[in-house]
Amino acid sequence: MPDNAAFFRKHAFFALLILAFAGSVGSFLRFGLVYGIPPGWGRLHNIVHAHSHTMFGWTILALMTLIWQRLTAYTGRPLPRGVRWQMVATLIFSLLQLAAFWPNGYGVTRIGSAEMPLGAISAGLAGLTWFWFMALYWRATRGMAQQPPALRLWNWAIVLLFIASMGAMSEPVLLALSIENDFIKHLFLHLFLDLFTTGWLMLATFGVIVAYLENRAPVLNLPSAKRLALFILPTFLLGMSPDLLPSWLFWVASAANLVVAGLVAIYLYRFYLRRDDLPLLVKFGLLGLLVQIGSALLMIIPGVWAWGAGTLRIFYLHDMLLLWTSSALLGLLIARFGNRKSAWQSWTTWLWMGGVGVMWLALLLGGFVRWLPLSGRSLLAIAAWASVFIVLAVFMALRLFTPFDKLPRNKA
Repeated sequence: MPDNAAFFRKHAFFALLILAFAGSVGSFLRFGLVYGIPPGWGRLHNIVHAHSHTMFGWTILALMTLIWQRLTAYTGRPLPRGVRWQMVATLIFSLLQLAAFWPNGYGVTRIGSAEMPLGAISAGLAGLTWFWFMALYWRATRGMAQQPPALRLWNWAIVLLFIASMGAMSEPVLLALSIENDFIKHLFLHLFLDLFTTGWLMLATFGVIVAYLENRAPVLNLPSAKRLALFILPTFLLGMSPDLLPSWLFWVASAANLVVAGLVAIYLYRFYLRRDDLPLLVKFGLLGLLVQIGSALLMIIPGVWAWGAGTLRIFYLHDMLLLWTSSALLGLLIARFGNRKSAWQSWTTWLWMGGVGVMWLALLLGGFVRWLPLSGRSLLAIAAWASVFIVLAVFMALRLFTPFDKLPRNKA
């Protein structure tokens, strides 16, 4: 069974390798937005799909690695048979999405005399490995009478992942049924996209942070994971186009979003009380959740929501996926599986925080460019050059996870 440190260290390395590829594609994309994409190097829309799906692959493999590594300490049982192959399959199909989406996105690609939607196929195969993970997790945790906070967070994170996956799997069904209704199409799109990011990623990342802290001392008085998950459910509606969402659904989602913001604020406060036990990158990532709390307060104003849904959508996704989730997961992977602290790790950490911070600021200012003395192109250029430092930091971080079979003694 994959119960040895080398197995998890190896998959931490591979998760970061996916992040390195996703970041490189994102950097290429940003320079393409500023200077143009060279002829023959692909179309902008398809490269966006390749970048976003590969980013999803990085986060999910990193979370699986951290969850599987800690789970046996809670269950007292060995991991289920099949975990090793599930992790390998998740790795392979997460990487394949990069090559599959780049040529034609969700369109068809000609292979000989056949035409195949390679992007949709690769995304579907990657999604099947998520269901495999969920089934193995259920097998590993079933029958447990007492469940610690981290396990409850993972349980409800997986419920949200399952619902989000149903949204993702709906696309071929809608195509087969020739359903062209914009409301239904956007409903399922954001059921996946928003419940994946603000649901599964947030609760699962909270869980691995709590598990990291519980290795030292219990984390007390955390809000109910069930309550947090249930109030997150309707918030995906806020990701939809304001033109498609009835006003009463907006108010339902906004009210739920306010409750979510309050619960997240309590989690942040509990983590703040344990700040001395958290890696620097995790504390940096938690800053991204302050944006989510602030936006929940502002989005109760319909005009602000309608403006931000179009203008700040890209900023919001990068706040969740890059500043919050990726920073926290990178910090936890290094703290658990990386080599001992060194100047190399310090340079990696500060390079990452500097690049992410500058890109975050450039994307935020992009939403207010009409009132600024800077042009939109200048802000895109700043974000592009900041992405170079992010990618460099990730490639530097890979060195912290080799060799696979020689874990530092203080982490073995």
